[in-house]
Amino acid sequence: MISDPLFLIHPLRPIAASLLLAAGFFAQPLAAAPIDVANKSGQSMTVEVLSYAASSGNVRIQRKDGQIFNTKLDVFDAASQEKIIANAPKEIAKFEMDVSVGKKRRDQGSSSFMENMTITTSVKISNVTRDIDLGETSFTILLVARNSKRYADRTQDWYRILSVQKFSTQLPAGKFSEHELKPVLTSYDSDKDSSNLGGWEFEGYLLVAQDPAGKILATKTSLGTVSTTTVKDEKLILDALKLSEGMETEHDLKPRGLR
Repeated sequence: MISDPLFLIHPLRPIAASLLLAAGFFAQPLAAAPIDVANKSGQSMTVEVLSYAASSGNVRIQRKDGQIFNTKLDVFDAASQEKIIANAPKEIAKFEMDVSVGKKRRDQGSSSFMENMTITTSVKISNVTRDIDLGETSFTILLVARNSKRYADRTQDWYRILSVQKFSTQLPAGKFSEHELKPVLTSYDSDKDSSNLGGWEFEGYLLVAQDPAGKILATKTSLGTVSTTTVKDEKLILDALKLSEGMETEHDLKPRGLR
């Protein structure tokens, strides 16, 4: 067993998985199979690698007796370092998505009720994890409008996809990136009564993050029904990502006519 005090430091108490999930963290990946490692003095032991952060060199290992320790990769000999890196679970960085939407209105010609609206959107992606880099991640944002004809006829209350835009980024731990999207123009009748002639007034957005394999990593939306139904079902999210500009949908982003 390794006795070097620099090799085994900061023993950790086990942390209940339920507490991690309640705090909003990603579930810890399962540990790899036990491996034999040695430090540079030749002292050896059998451990499971719980985590490894390349940017900091931090390693978390668990001994056969269940004790967990934090240490550095460079404490180990070269062969052990290779084994630790190869056997470490691939952790996902925790990131935040902030969306800012600007809406500029102006009258359409000499009309007092028809309005044009220019929608400008910016997205900020922040890697809030201290030791884990965010790998290549793709983002898709759908800008959605609502039929203003609903004020004159309640049965005509559905959505239209104004824009589908994509971008990608990768971020070192603790860094952020900002993305300005292409402006979008729409027009609608602003009168909220039976005289409304229709049009498409901006309603909100759905932002989806995916890994290179297409797995959904995170979502953010300002659309009520989408937040309570669509984003809770991965299939519905993937179906929403297939929508294109100009398509009309129900409030959960299912194409109209499919019910």
